[in-house]
Amino acid sequence: MKVAIVVFAVCIALAYAEECRDTGDCGHVTCPEQDYVLDCAHRQCTCTHTTARCVAARDCSGQCDRDWHCVDGQCRCGFGFGGGPVGK
Repeated sequence: MKVAIVVFAVCIALAYAEECRDTGDCGHVTCPEQDYVLDCAHRQCTCTHTTARCVAARDCSGQCDRDWHCVDGQCRCGFGFGGGPVGK
């Protein structure tokens, strides 16, 4: 039981360590193409498409090493552990 509690605590710590406060915390993220900008959205480092608009994630396309998300009408590539709820 103690091991399970320790593992859970480590997972929570890792999740919070991945959160960003601003774009300066996202130096470990590389955006896939020229028409993306690095962004900290909903406490998560992500790459935001500069021109593509969307209603749902299926409206987004291109190279993305994680899942596509449509947030506030913009295509975003990324989101890791933690952070607030975002529509996918």
